[in-house]
Amino acid sequence: MYSIERIEELLANSEDTLLKYENLLKSNPNSLFNKGMVKNTREQITELRSNLAFEKQKREKEIIDIRLKGKVAKVGKLPLDLLGEFAKSLSDCIIESSRKYQYGNKSGTKILTSIKETVDLRFDRLVPGSTHILVTGNSSPDLFGNSMIENALVNTFELLNVNNDSELMDKSEKYGAVGIKKLNRILNLSITNHLEFDLEWSSPNSKVYRWEGSSDKIKQLNNSISKIETITPEEIEISGTLVMQSIKGQLEIEDNDGKSVKVSFPMSFLEKIKEFQIGENFSAVIIKNTLKNSITKEEKASFELKEINS
Repeated sequence: MYSIERIEELLANSEDTLLKYENLLKSNPNSLFNKGMVKNTREQITELRSNLAFEKQKREKEIIDIRLKGKVAKVGKLPLDLLGEFAKSLSDCIIESSRKYQYGNKSGTKILTSIKETVDLRFDRLVPGSTHILVTGNSSPDLFGNSMIENALVNTFELLNVNNDSELMDKSEKYGAVGIKKLNRILNLSITNHLEFDLEWSSPNSKVYRWEGSSDKIKQLNNSISKIETITPEEIEISGTLVMQSIKGQLEIEDNDGKSVKVSFPMSFLEKIKEFQIGENFSAVIIKNTLKNSITKEEKASFELKEINS
């Protein structure tokens, strides 16, 4: 069996191949060769997704390495209340990012309860001699190999490691307005208590994600996030031709005027999305989310699937 990293590479290549031959088949519907390539590639993708889900299921746990630093955390000790607040804020970030990934604009008690039970964040242990904490969460991949906590952690690290305000706006798209506020809660907590922290996580595909949260970096990111304003979301009805879809939560629709719109979709729509083929008509209600930098007035708009029209 291939490694997770290799399977994901093969899967990405196969999806590119499928898109290529689906487009060729669209322009030449009678081509037996293109029909055969589409059929074979789809079967290959199904097998690769099954293998990916199997390998990730064997992994079972994601381990988050947290190192708390600063005067308040000296000699490996930390006030219990502060530790509790920090842990709760970090948990809220991961849970909210998981909710955004899985359900998009939907929320509620039942959804949050389901996510918490699936992700199951737990304190694992305190490494002796330092304020060094290990936290675990369930990988829990779906049938396509997608994991809520894996996606939440990738988005969190990417957001933490932005280099400027413009990049922050781009990365905030996947995290959502609520998630950004929850992340800023950790930063505010750290600033108020003169607490620094490092995070590290080794992903299933062997990529190591790190963030070194020095006092200066925390203040800089906090300042950047504080500039972000959320404009009231707008619902839009769209119909046209499906020209791209991905199990990573992205699709592209070409409307009747020939304009292409890229739309993200939560994983709760994935099985329904896979019923559509490239070139088919697609009608849906999407939400336009807009973030605005209150200082530069720069706006970043993104589109999210709300419902598929029958």
